[in-house]
Amino acid sequence: MNLLLSINFELMLQAVPVLLLIAVTTWLISLAIDDVSIVDYIWSLLSLAAAATYAYHTGIESTVSLVMLLMVSFWAFRLTFFLMKRGRNQPEDRRYQVIRKRNSPNFGLKSLYLIFIFQGFIAWIISTIFVPVFDAGASVETAIEWNLWHSAGLALWLFGLIFESIADNQLHAFNQKVVQDSKTLNTGLWRYSRHPNYFGESIVWWGIYLIAVSVEGGWITIWSPILIGVLLRFVSGVPLVEQLYEGDDEFIRYKETTNVFVPLPPRKTKSEE
Repeated sequence: MNLLLSINFELMLQAVPVLLLIAVTTWLISLAIDDVSIVDYIWSLLSLAAAATYAYHTGIESTVSLVMLLMVSFWAFRLTFFLMKRGRNQPEDRRYQVIRKRNSPNFGLKSLYLIFIFQGFIAWIISTIFVPVFDAGASVETAIEWNLWHSAGLALWLFGLIFESIADNQLHAFNQKVVQDSKTLNTGLWRYSRHPNYFGESIVWWGIYLIAVSVEGGWITIWSPILIGVLLRFVSGVPLVEQLYEGDDEFIRYKETTNVFVPLPPRKTKSEE
């Protein structure tokens, strides 16, 4: 209990109305265009909004706080712009079409809390990872100096960001092909992992955690990168994507040879053994 009290929940509460405003506004837009997949566009912006709110209320009195805000900003805008480019002139994402069918009728109303407010809540919980850094940077007296933990965190974050960006661009280029030799991308980073973009995303958050852990009490925010990993691997990432390919022979062969999350050398199929 004392560990939880080390988190400045009063500061966290400042972000609640901001996140709610973003979530509800985006929900209203989704009703107008009949497409809830636009929630993906705001996922990273919700995290950025929380971080920016904390930075606004505490001020930025240290290099660590400034770098943290820049890291979150760069990650958020990169991901949002990519998703907008990928979704341009496309119908509602197939993952959300499945959710829509499962929750009809009155899906429009249900989507407010099932998708938009839920996303805002998850972003708020995960934003705990930012609080110790900005809280410590609220004054010159409490601000921490840049150290090896911060350098390691920045390096890991950059690796994850580059890895995710490469995977995203490889998949986008594959999907843009007019003529495809295969329905399943199994080259580049996708040869070693079925979801290298999700893997890169999880590494981004472990990089942020290494920066947070350098602050007193910051280690308790380990639930943030763990929650990200669990969501990507077991809830809203891998399962929703892979169920779209159930029964596809080509994808079944791909699953036999390629690890699901962490990139590893391809395995031999049973027929090759």
